[in-house]
Amino acid sequence: QTMEATIKIQDVTGRTLKLIRGEYAQGFNQVSVSSDELPAAGVLYYTLETEDFTATKKMVVITE
Repeated sequence: QTMEATIKIQDVTGRTLKLIRGEYAQGFNQVSVSSDELPAAGVLYYTLETEDFTATKKMVVITE
């Protein structure tokens, strides 16, 4: 079902670098974030939160 979701990108200290909120349809959704939008490189964590689901994963940001 369609619902609101929040994606929070944090550095290893827990500081929030970017917050994305939106209404997303049921099924596969994709959000693109450029490394230019993030003030840090290296290992970062992103958390996806909905009203009944939360997941945290890590990602590696490489700058040129």
